[in-house]
Amino acid sequence: MDNREHREQRAKSPILAAILSVCFPGSGFIYLGMIARGVAYMVVFAALVVALVNVSEYNARAMEVTVLGLMIAGFYIFQVIDSFNAAGAPGKTGKRAKAAAADGTETPSLFGSVLILVLGIIFQLNNLNLLEFYQVVRLWPLVLIALGIHIMLSHQSNRKGGGE
Repeated sequence: MDNREHREQRAKSPILAAILSVCFPGSGFIYLGMIARGVAYMVVFAALVVALVNVSEYNARAMEVTVLGLMIAGFYIFQVIDSFNAAGAPGKTGKRAKAAAADGTETPSLFGSVLILVLGIIFQLNNLNLLEFYQVVRLWPLVLIALGIHIMLSHQSNRKGGGE
């Protein structure tokens, strides 16, 4: 009984997590105690903004600027919803989130790790003048392909784990 009361005291507000994420991307996760995830989201958001600024400086075509702008908007909305769900919104938590909440640890996502790795490689290639940002923007459909693969693999792992 004492353990249940302690767990209820540690419960975080999904609405406050979402509001913090609206004010500053990634901060909702820091509020939830998911520091690595919050910092990763901050880095991704900052990288997208820097990429947009760099593409704009190169007098890029309107399509490239538009694609990056839409990516920023999509990521911004995604991270607000994700912080709300991670806080334990009713009916929205998965087995992984419940397990992490139970023992206080966070399991990093392979997808997020790969995303940060790819962004780091792209920025380094840009610093070495081996790749320009406007060239990267033309490859944006690869993000959709990677997301589709991630969803398929998540679905497969849920089926093996008895999710369906």
